[in-house]
Amino acid sequence: MKYGLDGKVALIGGASKGLGRGCAIQLARAGVDVAICARNPQALHATAEFIKSETNSNVLPIEYDLSNVSGIKENVVDKVISKYRRIDILVVNSGGPKPGAFFDLTEDDWRKAFDSVLFYVIELYKWVIPHLKHQKWGRIINTTSLSVKEPAESLLLSNVFRSGVVSLAKSISKELIKDNITINNVCPGAFKTDRALELMSDNARKTGVSVEEIEEKSVAGLPLGRFQTPEEYGDLVVFLASELARGITGTTIQIDGGISNSLL
Repeated sequence: MKYGLDGKVALIGGASKGLGRGCAIQLARAGVDVAICARNPQALHATAEFIKSETNSNVLPIEYDLSNVSGIKENVVDKVISKYRRIDILVVNSGGPKPGAFFDLTEDDWRKAFDSVLFYVIELYKWVIPHLKHQKWGRIINTTSLSVKEPAESLLLSNVFRSGVVSLAKSISKELIKDNITINNVCPGAFKTDRALELMSDNARKTGVSVEEIEEKSVAGLPLGRFQTPEEYGDLVVFLASELARGITGTTIQIDGGISNSLL
């Protein structure tokens, strides 16, 4: 399939593991040069070497914590521009905030979640979108959560701040499409990532059963009958980044193997 992405440049957050890694790998396989950003240097460089060995694309690893919002321009965006002279695709992706119900959360939890889930997105948009507008072409894909469609009692911070990302994306989508820039949100379902393991471990602590039992019970309850792979997620991101999806914008799409009960 021809995606029309050869020679494009993507900046991908949280790309050393999980969904971000899946996005980086599949975009590189589609001919995109990638800049991958993450906090863990060992995992980051291992992912960079894997992509180099598996594809013909260029890879720029950037060691940075995107929740440190004040340094995003000089430590991330400027480095991508210096290396590639352009950014065409922005994949917004980060680890989820601390799980918990309302009275489980401290003021510090709220402030950290604001920076690591919503405010860093605002900063990325502020510094990346001008480059997309200058080129009259761009793609923004936000990794969100099923909690933006069906709020989860134990994921209050995710409910609040990921919904903020979706609202922001929808609010600016009509302005951006005038410059051939699309912006969409993707809601992952059951993917076996570090985040999924964290939530299963949290559930195991609360219920007093093993993580293995929690996982077995989780899979048994999935309509698909298995966890999905990060590469499957990356395939959807590649499609949304491609010319095939040039008229799709302002949407929130779930890739969940049939989990969600939401009509929209």
